[in-house]
Amino acid sequence: MQGLSCPECGAAGRRRFAVRDRLFHTTSRRFEIAACTGCGLQFLWPQPSAQELPGFYPAGYWVGPSDRRPAAGRLGGWLERYRRAVLIDHVRFVRALVERQRATGAWRGLLDVGCGDGSFLEALGARPAVGLDWSAEAVHAVAARGFASLRGQLLAAPLTPGSVSVVTMFHYLEHVTGAGEHLSAARRLLGPGGRLVVQVPNAAAWQCRLLRGRWGGYDPPRHLVNYDTVTLRRTLERHGFQVRRTTHRSLRDNPTTLVNSLAPGLYPPARLGRPGRHATRDWLASAAYLGLVLVAMPPTSLEAALGRGAAVMMEAEPV
Repeated sequence: MQGLSCPECGAAGRRRFAVRDRLFHTTSRRFEIAACTGCGLQFLWPQPSAQELPGFYPAGYWVGPSDRRPAAGRLGGWLERYRRAVLIDHVRFVRALVERQRATGAWRGLLDVGCGDGSFLEALGARPAVGLDWSAEAVHAVAARGFASLRGQLLAAPLTPGSVSVVTMFHYLEHVTGAGEHLSAARRLLGPGGRLVVQVPNAAAWQCRLLRGRWGGYDPPRHLVNYDTVTLRRTLERHGFQVRRTTHRSLRDNPTTLVNSLAPGLYPPARLGRPGRHATRDWLASAAYLGLVLVAMPPTSLEAALGRGAAVMMEAEPV
């Protein structure tokens, strides 16, 4: 398999199965999921070039209606309430950390890398807090929620070393290669007692094993590297972090990943951004999507309780 090599460690990879963009349909190209024979990571093959990647992120990617009030209307308001409600596991996980730091005097503030529309920052409510994203639309959405926001990349974030005590990366690492550079950048920003919180799709989830190339957590071609619980822990440890807590609970990600796998045409961020929308059809499709998510909650909650959830989140300490 000449030329098929892991983007993280450089070892040879082996092809597993073909995948395509089933959510946003930004390209008709076919890709493959490959597995590294060295570090065990799964990754997208061929890897898109830096010039290609922006074209795979459509306008409105992970940006909700908060920056378009009141024009978002009733449907937009429903989506906003839903998105905040399902962040309960993210908020509980990070809030426990913030409260612990406040009790010990280590609290300096939080940086949310790849912050999207700022839903998490608003749901958490901790201050000071800053959202960082390369999307101008996302940065405007965060500012509309009343939080500081920066447009740019983590590797060049205009922040003072040691200036924050928590860095969060929710569904960020799978979008980039060279994890070591990004984790080192996070380390530089953390002060004494600082912690990193990382969440990624879990490629060892039962639903992934069952659905293979149709699994929504692969999200080609935007997800370049695909972690599981073991490879995420190894990556963090290899780059100077010690994992302190792990959870597979994610009310936002576990059921929606399954629904996006089985009915990608109903996915609201992709569907609501398309031209020629019809209001009645939007309501019906959104109701159908919500119904499927509710049906998916019990089995995906069991999946998560048994350590095979569609997402894995870790708190790690620099060592």
